[in-house]
Amino acid sequence: MASSVPRTDDRRDAILDAARSVFMELGYSRFTMRKVATAAGISLGNLNYHFPRKDDLLKALLEMIFDGYIAEFERRRSAAGSSPSLQLAAVLEFWIDDLLSRETTTFFPELWALSNHDPHVAEMTDRLYQGARAPLLALLPKINPALDERATERLALIMCASMEGLTVFAGYNKPWSEDHAALKRALIASFMHMASQEPPPV
Repeated sequence: MASSVPRTDDRRDAILDAARSVFMELGYSRFTMRKVATAAGISLGNLNYHFPRKDDLLKALLEMIFDGYIAEFERRRSAAGSSPSLQLAAVLEFWIDDLLSRETTTFFPELWALSNHDPHVAEMTDRLYQGARAPLLALLPKINPALDERATERLALIMCASMEGLTVFAGYNKPWSEDHAALKRALIASFMHMASQEPPPV
């Protein structure tokens, strides 16, 4: 009998999955506790037991999404074998392909807007991008030992900013989305070339 009662962790995960669906479908402006409760199939009071405030739910949702990205970056890197170049290409390929998804095209512009008004969201967003740059920072010096720490950080930042900016133009249902495959090949080739070059003088 007890096994049929959802554990607290399971129920919390189900709530976060529902919250993710609501956020992706409606955006932050229409993201309400009542809509999340309805999507999760629970009462508003039950939702408030797990997440007393909307901010609590939002922060937990962002942490879940961010942790998922960072884990996937590491998984792709590990699956690519021992070559730093292949590992970098695998991470870049996942990152660029993810931009084409409807969820990502919806989520990140909402996140950027929230970051301008909520210091905690801004801090969490910075943590996400630090985690996203981590495999780049680890791999670039292995590909090109001529890169010192600051040059590596600049190149990783350029790569990160270029890929995130692509969301606006070649994300889901965007004007250049049909050229996604060609853009991906060009972007990865450009990044790999940049990684192999002597760093420009500062």
